[in-house]
Amino acid sequence: MFRKIVMLVGVLTATFGTVHTVSAVEELKLATLAPKDSTWGKVFSAWTKAVDEESHGSVKLTWFYNGTQGDEVAMVANTRSKQIDGAVLTATGLAQIYPHIIAFQMPGLFPTWEKLDAAREKTRALIEKGFEDQGFRLLGGGDVGIGHMISRGGPVRTPSDIKKFHPVYVPGDVINQKLLEVVGIASPRLLPLPAILPALSSRTEGAVDIVFSPSIAAEQLQWAAQLDSVNTISTGITIGGMVMSKERVAKVSPDARAVIERTGQNVIVTLTDRVRKMDAAAFARIKASKTVYEPTEADKAAWNDTFAKVRNALKNEGKINKTVWDAVVSAAGQ
Repeated sequence: MFRKIVMLVGVLTATFGTVHTVSAVEELKLATLAPKDSTWGKVFSAWTKAVDEESHGSVKLTWFYNGTQGDEVAMVANTRSKQIDGAVLTATGLAQIYPHIIAFQMPGLFPTWEKLDAAREKTRALIEKGFEDQGFRLLGGGDVGIGHMISRGGPVRTPSDIKKFHPVYVPGDVINQKLLEVVGIASPRLLPLPAILPALSSRTEGAVDIVFSPSIAAEQLQWAAQLDSVNTISTGITIGGMVMSKERVAKVSPDARAVIERTGQNVIVTLTDRVRKMDAAAFARIKASKTVYEPTEADKAAWNDTFAKVRNALKNEGKINKTVWDAVVSAAGQ
């Protein structure tokens, strides 16, 4: 969910230089949807402990877990109103600040983590400026997982097959909304995240029977248990990141930056490795328990054509501005 928590690394170095001592108590209030006992929560807790120990209690990270600051839209609003200092968000939340960040989730663009990593690095300055212009600092990109189509009643083989199912998308998810429109679903169903599991479980006529989701999310949200089939083609990588108020960043002491920099490096390595391995393991479990469909070459061509139409629509309709779209697509080698 959060691959490079380079909190204040590079962001503050030029301003404050190198500092080796910590002299004042400083608290940073951060929010996340992740439960405290989740993989993300455990890493954040370990990071908090490391910051406390290395600063001798002078720097404190206070976490609001499990959505206690509201959904991601609320977290962004609470950061703007200074109730909290920042949040760990998926692309849904990040897009509340800088909508064009969803370029990294465009379908068919990044077949591997390595391709995504390279594109992030090439476009980092452009994306960070976009957040700064909105009053935020993007302190690192993150990972959620590689998306797949998981369904009930058989696999989705081709784009037109989606019309046989009852899909759903969540508020703020303009990519899957556009994908559903492109394949011919004029009024796709919109549900908030907590309402999806009941909609999957109901088994009534017209009940939701397909999700577009990373495997790890489908498991942890208990969606996978309601479904019986999976297409192995990727619908795109789901990203996340950490943000803080630009104003708050400006007030962070150099001593706090020094402590967070040292401890944050371990978080970067740990979360990147764990989340990617967890998502791969979850996909393996889903494949072992479902009917698996491996697309033919003709199927792949149909999906690639559909994905290209979605990407172009996102640009042409202004959902992703042309500068960002061009930069990300070029970085992806398309």
